[in-house]
Amino acid sequence: MSNTTTRTIVITGGLGNLGSKLCRHLLHQNSPTKYKVILIEHPNFINPNKPLPHDDAIVLPCDLGNPSQDDTLKLKEALQGADTLIHFSAVNPYPNASWSESAQSMDHSFNIFQLAVICKVRRVILASSNHVMGGYKDLSTHGPSSIHPNAPPILGTVPLNPAQMASSGDAKAYATAKLASERLAMTLANLYGDTTTFVVLRIGWCQPGENLPGTLSAAGSPPEFLLEVEEGGLAAVAAEVSEDDKKDELWFKRMWLSNRDFLSYFDAAIHVNVPTKEEPQGGSISDEGSVHRNVRSGFVLVNAMSKNSGAKWNLDETEKWLGVVSNDDSLA
Repeated sequence: MSNTTTRTIVITGGLGNLGSKLCRHLLHQNSPTKYKVILIEHPNFINPNKPLPHDDAIVLPCDLGNPSQDDTLKLKEALQGADTLIHFSAVNPYPNASWSESAQSMDHSFNIFQLAVICKVRRVILASSNHVMGGYKDLSTHGPSSIHPNAPPILGTVPLNPAQMASSGDAKAYATAKLASERLAMTLANLYGDTTTFVVLRIGWCQPGENLPGTLSAAGSPPEFLLEVEEGGLAAVAAEVSEDDKKDELWFKRMWLSNRDFLSYFDAAIHVNVPTKEEPQGGSISDEGSVHRNVRSGFVLVNAMSKNSGAKWNLDETEKWLGVVSNDDSLA
């Protein structure tokens, strides 16, 4: 008699960088738990000539931002049989996202989270972002391992170089959508945590493909996603490496999330036991009663970067709740 169990995992933004990596990982696993993976993607981003991340993946074309009645019915059908929803989808997943794109990304989260609790999905995992805390970047009051997940948010990651700022953006609009999604997850967990629990991972920079530290830069985005600047602007950014550029580049290197750690964190987030009653200590470090506490009834929020030398990100809660200890370091 087989002891194999099958979990249905629904991934939004399923054909993007992170969704594709996680899909391949889940469907390649040889373990007692088997996965059925449904990838939700906007019809405009489904290329029939491009191979799927895995032959066994199921693609569901849907507009999460403005779902039609048919879209909503298809989403409900997928979620009603699902064990876990993993939410990556964003209109623009880079620091140069506009406020209009930010608002639309909020719509993605709000629509799919509400459907998840209606359909009683057991676990919802939100891929939030380090940019929610990016304002700590240049604060001299915060040194290595000082940014805990229960710290007050300071939105956006502002490059010190004005030319770099013009091309890559400050991530404030992008981070606002992520923070709004975090707070909605927290609220829904309080209301529906007996049936649907939420895990929020504030992920670092996980580049497409091999995701090697050597290709990280102060831009914080792949070249094709940089904003247009005046003639010679991008060339000037590349040609003149100032002390500010070096500081920015070091910050982005220290937010690196390796492929191995990315997959390990999300794997663990599917299975972790989330408390369904408020814990006396309230979460991280004696923060009982704090409006920013990262562990609540039905809700856990942690940082999710690799263990990069000198990084300000604190991973103690990550190791505690996910049971994953990173051994990858972009500066090693």
